[in-house]
Amino acid sequence: MSERRPLWTVVGLLALAALLLWVSSLMTWSWTQHSDPLTGVVTTRLNGSEREAALVPLALLALALIAGVVATGGLVRRIAGGVVFLVGVGTVWLAFDGVDEIFAQHPSAYPFATISAGHGVAVLAGLAVTLAGVLLVRSGHKMPRLGAKYQAPAQARRVSDPDRELWQQLDSGSDPTASQ
Repeated sequence: MSERRPLWTVVGLLALAALLLWVSSLMTWSWTQHSDPLTGVVTTRLNGSEREAALVPLALLALALIAGVVATGGLVRRIAGGVVFLVGVGTVWLAFDGVDEIFAQHPSAYPFATISAGHGVAVLAGLAVTLAGVLLVRSGHKMPRLGAKYQAPAQARRVSDPDRELWQQLDSGSDPTASQ
């Protein structure tokens, strides 16, 4: 049971990250105002998917990584953990990219917390993906893989048919009657 817990933790972190990235893509990421001679001051709000087009694809990538993590095992899973880690670091970088410009142009009429929340949710998603990558690199080779319960150990592969065992002993060159 202890081997499965880290796997479910990684799957949960990646699913949570996908959800957070999707939510972040719907939240406000920037807010600008400009003057229009006909209408006066016009305020434009950009949500996360308009400001950073990679948010939704990153959410889909996090979901795809779940399948990749569950289906692989051993060294391949540890390598996948490195990829997951890099995706997480990239997501955190994406959330912080251009924040100083946004807050420098931030109109005073719009609450600071609204823009910060959109970026903060993306940072949380990136940290979840990064943590999942660290767990995979550290202990991914110990986690069970898809279909592992159907793989029989070497001892269980012994033939249960006594006649077949006799023939296999004859084929190997030993005398089956000597051991009886």
